[in-house]
Amino acid sequence: MNQEAAFEKLSHCLHQAQEAPTLEQSRTLIAEALRRVERLSKAILTAAVKRGRKGGSKTAERGPDYYREIAAKRKTFAGGRPKKKSEPDLA
Repeated sequence: MNQEAAFEKLSHCLHQAQEAPTLEQSRTLIAEALRRVERLSKAILTAAVKRGRKGGSKTAERGPDYYREIAAKRKTFAGGRPKKKSEPDLA
């Protein structure tokens, strides 16, 4: 289920709870809405993992020095992707 549909169902559930004739029905519907919110938050938090991405862990591993070095290369080569380091010519 996509997130838009989940939000629509959550909204519908809360509207039903607001219009419920008894307090018991209202509490039941609110409990269902809370379960939906929990499932939706889990789905959103794990979206990066489900897509097969690292979710920022690789960025954290590299640290600020890596990105400082990359930025310096980009300034040296006037923008764009930095050139790969090549072996020196032995000629």
